[in-house]
Amino acid sequence: MSEKPRNKSNGKKVRRAARRVIMLCLVAILAISGWRLYTVMKGYMADRAVYDKVAEEAGDEIDFDALRKINPDVVGWLYYEDTIIDYPIVQGENNEMYLSMLFDRTWGGCGTLFVDCITEAAFRQFNTIVYGHHMKDGTMFACLKELRDPEYCKKHPKLELTTPEGKFDLQIWAFLNEPADSDIYLTNIKDEGEKLNYLNLLQANASYITDVGISTSDRLVMLSTCAYEFEDARYIIVCKMVPQD
Repeated sequence: MSEKPRNKSNGKKVRRAARRVIMLCLVAILAISGWRLYTVMKGYMADRAVYDKVAEEAGDEIDFDALRKINPDVVGWLYYEDTIIDYPIVQGENNEMYLSMLFDRTWGGCGTLFVDCITEAAFRQFNTIVYGHHMKDGTMFACLKELRDPEYCKKHPKLELTTPEGKFDLQIWAFLNEPADSDIYLTNIKDEGEKLNYLNLLQANASYITDVGISTSDRLVMLSTCAYEFEDARYIIVCKMVPQD
């Protein structure tokens, strides 16, 4: 008995229909991805616009009276030459509010640089910790990852901090890559022995130390941001706070 011939026409129709479905799915995926990318980029641009406006209000000499009218939580201004870091610093009532709040108190994914909320005297005590996001568009503290390389540190050895008290150089002393629950996240240290133990702890855990001299009589500023070498990793830059002449 002879076999019935295959219906090639129906097979072609099925394959064409399948290709159309696949193409429609791909177009939909691209459209959704494009929209998400547009939304993210729009958010980045909006956040940058806010900080551009804040910088205009602050002026070259950092007008803290003008900044307090925008946000009374302001405690300083941080600048790092040849990088994007040129931002105000705040201290909030907790360590969560400024993770997603811009300096003008509107919502924004990049948040605001902020001092640990339990700090008793920001920039006037032995050590002050400043937190900031590691943003994918390179803003906030993202550029601190470059300091993994000691050679980069040699070329960019200091930041500039302005507070209501005056202007200071932040001379980079140490770079650390630590977990978020590291013992180095301490503040309000007052006892001389505890200060010395703390400096020894920082030095023991540092990836590298510069030739900046540090003692228990100095003021430290520690800049902390997310890192991605391991789960919940953090980059920590330890600086010596030195008054400018």
